[in-house]
Amino acid sequence: MKPDHDTIRQIPLFSELSTDELRKFTQISQLKKFSKKELIFSEGAPYLGFYILLKGAVRIFKLTPDGRDITIQIVEPFNLVGEIPLFDGKTYDSSCEAIEDSTLLFIPKERFLQLFVKNPKISLKILQGFAKRLKELTQQIEKLTSKDVPQRLATYLIEEYEKQCHGKEGNEIILNISRSMLASYLGTVIETLSRALRKLQDDGLIEVKGKKIVILNLEKLKNLALSK
Repeated sequence: MKPDHDTIRQIPLFSELSTDELRKFTQISQLKKFSKKELIFSEGAPYLGFYILLKGAVRIFKLTPDGRDITIQIVEPFNLVGEIPLFDGKTYDSSCEAIEDSTLLFIPKERFLQLFVKNPKISLKILQGFAKRLKELTQQIEKLTSKDVPQRLATYLIEEYEKQCHGKEGNEIILNISRSMLASYLGTVIETLSRALRKLQDDGLIEVKGKKIVILNLEKLKNLALSK
């Protein structure tokens, strides 16, 4: 069963399309399911198309020359996966694996580009969607490069709090990824991440309970994330 068009319209790439225009894309798409830790595509593999994550979570990562992997992005439902090489890439520029059982909608490159070329109005709207997506990525890079590790961690915890606790009672969030993966995502190592967690806990901002994080002082946590 494919997602409804209102759901797909939440994605920046498709946000400007009408229901009839969206239907053209859902007609060429395929539902695919991946188990936890299953590879979805690998860096350097021939580029076949991109995905929309419908359920679960995946991570985008790259391998360093010495064999370590660096997490670039943790992707949650109703976001694109693997769209960057769509127009000029012959291979995937990164790797992607499911970090929990996941369902994705696959849109093949060739059929997508055929629709793109044959429908100028759709093409313009898709480009507007790409501009929104690039703006989001730029903002994400700025957040990770302009702050120290405790600030990056505070920003991440606030984002997770807003996702997990929005409209609900309680101030407890669950870390759905391992600490090593979170450290990689924040651009640091696990030892530095552990020190940052201890600092936030010692300052009375959070309480760490294994994979559970209790937000004790949301206002101060926000102030830390926004400080320069």
